[in-house]
Amino acid sequence: MKKLLFCFIAFFPISTFAQNCDCLVNFDYTTSHIADSYSGYSDKVKSKNLKEFNTFTERLRQRAANATGTDSCYVILKTWVNYFKDHHLRVQLDWRYRKKYPEQVKQLNKLFAAKDASPVPSEKLDNQTSIRQLNANTILIRLPSFEWSEKKTIDSLFKANYENFKTAPNWIIDIRGNGGGTDYAFNSLLPYIYANPVHIKPDEYRSSKNNITVLESNLKDPDMSEAAKDFLKKLVSLMKLHPNQFVNPSGKESFEIKLDSVYTFPKKVAIIIDRNSASSTESFLLMAMQSKKVKVYGENSAGMLDYGSYQYFDIPCADLNLVIPIARSKRLPQYPIDNIGITPNVKINATEKDKIGFIQKRLER
Repeated sequence: MKKLLFCFIAFFPISTFAQNCDCLVNFDYTTSHIADSYSGYSDKVKSKNLKEFNTFTERLRQRAANATGTDSCYVILKTWVNYFKDHHLRVQLDWRYRKKYPEQVKQLNKLFAAKDASPVPSEKLDNQTSIRQLNANTILIRLPSFEWSEKKTIDSLFKANYENFKTAPNWIIDIRGNGGGTDYAFNSLLPYIYANPVHIKPDEYRSSKNNITVLESNLKDPDMSEAAKDFLKKLVSLMKLHPNQFVNPSGKESFEIKLDSVYTFPKKVAIIIDRNSASSTESFLLMAMQSKKVKVYGENSAGMLDYGSYQYFDIPCADLNLVIPIARSKRLPQYPIDNIGITPNVKINATEKDKIGFIQKRLER
């Protein structure tokens, strides 16, 4: 695959570079910023692989010195970034560039598409947040996204269905294809699925000059809540006190979530996941699976949770974006999830045509 990529770098059709799109400049910017700011860098570049990594980097840097097109440079940068095997860490084509050159973008996407020999899912997933009563005993909750924009919809649906929740002993929560968003989006679910105290590990943040700069820039956002601003101010202060280290704004190694009461209903909660259930969706799973009410069905989740709180950095070339996670979970190194995923309690064969029906039968028997 590496040979294929290097051939592609040399022969892919070249598009005209915009101002400041010197590939070597952008390569050096990307490598230096990731070395400085990426929360997973010290975990993935160690003495045992340093020689190999430096050789790999220098080989691509030489390619960058001779690259004269956005597409060619993008392939070089993405090839380097892919060394870290972290889907939150990425170089991406800017949305305006994707809109202007859709055919070239398709070809680039094909090059980097993951090889997947698994069967194609037989069900078309609903992309609308919804709550539906399957019968008197079972409610189906479809949550295709945990983006901030969905939080209001989720909260209002839970409020509207409060009376129905009092009589249905079984829930099926469908989070297949949910690529995550924010942990705040699923707050409405937590009291219902709670059955016993839950323990979670906080994040720690990499203190660096670049990370401090980008977080201070975030504080200028007029739409940011006061609580979020207070958190960022505390985080920035810690970073300044402890340069080039990891800082833990919570000051704790773990948290215990303990609620005052346990809802009578639902009695049993089934959560269905797939390989595209990712990021904050996996954060939800880690909490939910600790509840005695919950059992998870499907296939392993995506495995995108170890390094998060990603930030956007202004790469010199306007045709490209650089996204770097600056936090890592205190679960590490004992309990990694990246490129592994969360294993369900009950595996469902990908060829099963009616997965919801399969789960419903198990809940109601």
